[in-house]
Amino acid sequence: MFSPHPECLLVEVFPRDGLQTFVHEKGWHVPTTDEKVQIIEALVDAGVSEIEVTGFVHPKVIPPLADAAELVARLGRREGVMFKALVPNLKGAQRAIEAKVQKITCMLVVSQTYQRLNANMSVEENACQIETIIAHSQEQGVDVEVAMGTCTYCPYEGEIAEDRVLGLIERWVRAGVDEVTISDSIGMADPLFIARRIRRILTEWPHLKLGLHVHDMSGMALANIFAAWEAGVRKFDTSVCGLGGGIAMPIPVVEMGNVSTEDVTYMFNSMGIETGIDMNRLLEAAKLTERIIGQSGRSRIVRNGTLEQLLAKGQAQLAKGLGRPGDSTVGASGWKKN
Repeated sequence: MFSPHPECLLVEVFPRDGLQTFVHEKGWHVPTTDEKVQIIEALVDAGVSEIEVTGFVHPKVIPPLADAAELVARLGRREGVMFKALVPNLKGAQRAIEAKVQKITCMLVVSQTYQRLNANMSVEENACQIETIIAHSQEQGVDVEVAMGTCTYCPYEGEIAEDRVLGLIERWVRAGVDEVTISDSIGMADPLFIARRIRRILTEWPHLKLGLHVHDMSGMALANIFAAWEAGVRKFDTSVCGLGGGIAMPIPVVEMGNVSTEDVTYMFNSMGIETGIDMNRLLEAAKLTERIIGQSGRSRIVRNGTLEQLLAKGQAQLAKGLGRPGDSTVGASGWKKN
């Protein structure tokens, strides 16, 4: 069974970050509100304790999130589970608070170029807007966190200066925010880079609840997460099936998507670091998600199986006499090659 007190918090972002990228994909089924509830409930049953369930954005901009208020109402509140939502502006925050969202996330991109492409405003304009949202939410007694994109590299500007990241975090802390998530938005940072940046942030603000959001463009997402863990981060954004990613990129989003919840859970659980998530139930939730959207995900664990599943296949192979371990005539699935 999963633990109610995990050492490592995995925040599920598929219902928002995953679904917002569906606007760029043809032939992908956008889940109905009922189907979204099914996926979220399956994740909750697996032990996922914080989920970004939607975004209160304009429905014409991101149609897959048009049912935000209805979805929040349908989900209600669950003991031990935090349902939160992204808000792009004050109007979105007001809608989210009216819908009784437990926590809201404000989003800003550190890169000026990406910020313009993503939100059609400057970094300073967005920062001022976020400060207004923070003040309003605090008046309403609603928790606020800030998520920051392109905190490592930008596909248009290259490496992002550390001082730019720190300067923005200083603004949020002064405004009363104690939870910030930084992002390797293009998935090209390396573990040492990630560790250095995180140590600098936590040296300045040791009590900050710092989270990390990584993409897997270079295949280093898991390595970056582990480096961040060793540097002091205890909260990570993940997406079931590894779906989602930035929407203002010069390449297809599917090529540099989010790291999968299944792979991150398996890594931490394998190391004895408690995530609070039951692996078998999580795999069921991932397969449910794949069936609903009509697409295969990017999770290696869903595709290849766990160590226990591999060992079981190996024993079954030996029992059937399909060949010796390492026999090149036997494929990974246990079937003989022609």
